[in-house]
Order: sequence, then structure tokens, then C-alpha cells
Amino acid sequence: MQSRIPVTILGVMMAMGCATAHAGFRVADLIYVPVVAHTTGANDSVWASDVMISNVESEDSIDVAMVFLPSGLRNNSFVFNDRTLWVGGREADSFGIIDERLADIPPGGSIVLEDVVEAYWPDNSGLNGQGALVVFSYLADSLEDDGSREFRNMSVSSRTFNTATLWEPDPENDGEFLESEVTYGQLLNGVPWYNLADSAFVSEQGDFSYLVLDGAREDEEFRYNLGIVNTSDRQTTLIMRIEPIQPDGQPYLNDLELPIALTVSVPPLAHVQYFQIFSSVFGMTDIPQARFNISIDQWSTTGTDPHPTFTTYGSLIDNGSNDPTTYEPTFEFPYNIDCMWPTDDGGGDEPKVGGTSRRVLEIPSVW
Repeated sequence: MQSRIPVTILGVMMAMGCATAHAGFRVADLIYVPVVAHTTGANDSVWASDVMISNVESEDSIDVAMVFLPSGLRNNSFVFNDRTLWVGGREADSFGIIDERLADIPPGGSIVLEDVVEAYWPDNSGLNGQGALVVFSYLADSLEDDGSREFRNMSVSSRTFNTATLWEPDPENDGEFLESEVTYGQLLNGVPWYNLADSAFVSEQGDFSYLVLDGAREDEEFRYNLGIVNTSDRQTTLIMRIEPIQPDGQPYLNDLELPIALTVSVPPLAHVQYFQIFSSVFGMTDIPQARFNISIDQWSTTGTDPHPTFTTYGSLIDNGSNDPTTYEPTFEFPYNIDCMWPTDDGGGDEPKVGGTSRRVLEIPSVW
């Protein structure tokens, strides 16, 4: 078992002494969508997710491939054994599921994939039918049988929405109402591989090994869900600590005056979501305001080159309308502005993206 070690390793800008942070940088060739769903929820809600993908390249068309990580504390590394459960745009690339819209997305072009869980992985839809997506982009028609590709960038986001019925007064018939179907949804941006919380990113520049979620509330009016994705390599298990924090910045305490927290083992590439986390996990009710600290407490691996990373998300849902609000995670340290936008005129090279070893997942080979 390995504990969190405060050692600085190569990251996106770490090679140049610059820290990465969860800022407005959202394009990459490998992006994690922390949750998508086709499932039922509390208060008769029914959820589905659409995914939006944009080619941000100025000259090249791209192809996209993606795979679903079903929810639950299960080891999902098997989905990287072959391409059987993958969605891609070309039959020649041997993906198990083909959607031609994922091939030859033009420069500046975009696509919308409707209800992705039901469309591509219907065996995982229904009750608890949710999980995360791992999405890859590359130069169109450049994917090789061994999984190598020519990296190109994209942006990815998802809209998870609940269908509801709206009753409006009928202007032509007094006292009668017209029925129409509406949706209430939330945006969730994909997380690039370089913006993940990393157990090794602890240095004088800041602690980027944990994430914070704001907006937590649970009472008669609202409920709060919290999800985690183990984005580490295929052989690393995370021991996660989820700690609710009071508005005064102090932890909640139990009867022994010890901080209340949940410690959970999250297998490789696992996704887990806690519904109404205060009541279902901590036995707490009537929480008008709180936040969460989510961190890697320990990790274990059977690999020789582990990269313990994760991402998380929060969702505040109105109990009356089932209208959701996304709370994306934040680091508590800013990125290094002097590194990202140097002010000197020394004529040196611009900062280069380093730490490509942290791109630990790849499209599997066909062999």
C-alpha cells in the first residue's frame, strides 16, 4: 500500500516548474466526461445525457473514439482489453460500435450524440444506468492497429437532463390547461487528462492532489449527489476520502469529536455516485450549506509505473422540479500565471506541454 507522497513529478507544465490547475483549459486529445446517464432518479425523475464534441483544430479533420465506464465500485479496466465495447466512426478500425458521425469531423465542426448510454450501451441503461466516458481524438484516419494515433485536440461537454411535464393555462379555454413536455438539464464539461487531481502534485507551488466541491445542500427543498471517477492507469486502486466541511471552514464532528468522513476503495477506472450523500452516507439531515474536500488518502497498484489521479463532481437538485445544478471541482491553488503568460522579453522558448507520461490510457490494439 502506498501513501500520498509529496513529490513533484512531470505534469503539463511541471517540467518547467509550472503547476497545472483546473482553469479554463478544456481541450485535449484525451478527455474524461465524469458522468453520463440513462436512468431513473428520486421524485420520479428520468435522466438522459447528450454529449457534444467539437473539433478545435484549425486545419485538420479528426476522428473520435470513446468508451463507457459503468458505475459502481467495479474494476472497469477490462474495457481496454479490446475495442469490442468502444464507439468509433470507421468500421476499418474494428470498433464494436460504429457511428459514422465520429469520423472526419471537420475543422471547427461539432456533433451532438443524443442519449449516449441508451444509444451505444443499452445493457447499462435503466436503474443505476450511469457512468463516465473516456474520449479520444486524433487526426482523421490515423488510428493504427496497435492503438497509436496522431494526436489532435477536441472539446467535450455533456448535458444531463430530466424530462418533465409542464401545465400551462389554455388561453382559449378558461380554467383548462395545456400539457407539454419540457426538460431540466445541467452542463458538465469534460476534464482533460492534464487537469486531473494527482497524488504527486504536491510541492511549494501548491497542493493539486485534492479537489473541492462547493454548493452542497440537503434539506426538504434540495438534494446533493456527489460522484468520483478513478482516472488512474489500469492497475491502480485509490483509497478516497470524502469529507464534508461546514460553512465556517471546520469539519463536521462525530460523537467522539472526530472529523466525519467517508473512506472508500475505488478500483481502477471505477465510477461511483452517492445519491443524497448527506443522508445516505453520513446520516445527516437539514444541511443548508456545506462543501466537500475529496482527496486520495492512499493508493495501491500492481503496475510498475502508477499514476494515481481522479476527478469528481457535485449535483444540486431541486426536489420540487428536479432541476439540477452542476458544481464542478476546483483546486485551492491558482495556476502559475508567470509561467503560462511570461512577462519577460528574454526571447526564450514558449512553455511547452510536458509530462506526456501522464496520458496513461490509450485505445487498445486489435491484436
